[in-house]
Amino acid sequence: MKNMKNMKKLAILCAIAFSSATLFQSCSDDDDDAVMTNQEFVTQASSSNSFEIQSGSLAVTKGENPLVKMFGQHMVTDHTMAAEELAPLAQRKGWTLSQTLLKRHQDNFNMLSPLTGNAFDKEFARLMVVSHEEAVSLFRSASSSDGVPDSELRSWAAGKLPKLEQHLEEAKDLHDAVN
Repeated sequence: MKNMKNMKKLAILCAIAFSSATLFQSCSDDDDDAVMTNQEFVTQASSSNSFEIQSGSLAVTKGENPLVKMFGQHMVTDHTMAAEELAPLAQRKGWTLSQTLLKRHQDNFNMLSPLTGNAFDKEFARLMVVSHEEAVSLFRSASSSDGVPDSELRSWAAGKLPKLEQHLEEAKDLHDAVN
């Protein structure tokens, strides 16, 4: 009889231990299943915003075509707003914004900045299409159900996606107009 009580206690303890281990494993798997970490997304998104702002500023001063100048100002305005929204969220959550451009963004900026005239306009328009295709893909991945682990960041990314898709269409129109 005493052995039977001990066996029941042991069975209950084993069940609790197994349930706890399973719960812990499923919680840790949530982050492992994510497309990217919160920090990876914040780094890429902040570098992308900075690239759009810097390139847009360059277009305002160096662009020859008035459409390029207007699109450049549009990028400065919209991506500055996005950066200003991301900064407090990142600070509150302990994520670090990129202080420099990622290599691909820096390489593109370095390729664009020495150009002038029509060559600048064409390259700016091409880069705006490429960079917005990348941004749409990044934000779509981050905002998916298995995107970044943090639900608030996932929601922020989803909220920015329509504007980025609009920018992409506008960039394609600009590209067609200057080529």
